[in-house]
Amino acid sequence: MRCKVVIVVAPRGVLPRLRYGAVAIALALALWSSSVSSGAVRDQVGAFTVVGHDARRSWASVRRWGRSPPWPSAPGSTSDPPRARAARVTQWLAGHAGGTGSLIHLASLGALLA
Repeated sequence: MRCKVVIVVAPRGVLPRLRYGAVAIALALALWSSSVSSGAVRDQVGAFTVVGHDARRSWASVRRWGRSPPWPSAPGSTSDPPRARAARVTQWLAGHAGGTGSLIHLASLGALLA
């Protein structure tokens, strides 16, 4: 009999079925939860320079990640407002990093360790 199992190996920061990596998502959530508009977050983190008219004003992905973070054990619930949950997830990720530094830096580092 042949084995029908496939194992996919990827670097730690690669998240399954997502276009963005863990650090980019953590950075986006950290910025958005600190009251930066989703459009401004897209300008800083987004991978694409050409976007449609509606995409210039807001970024649906950051709200989606705020509602449902890609880390299975992330704190909060789906009933939390997305920006509030993004703030909790940012703090949770920063806690994984340990040490001292800015919340954005620690959350980005913690995304690789969560």
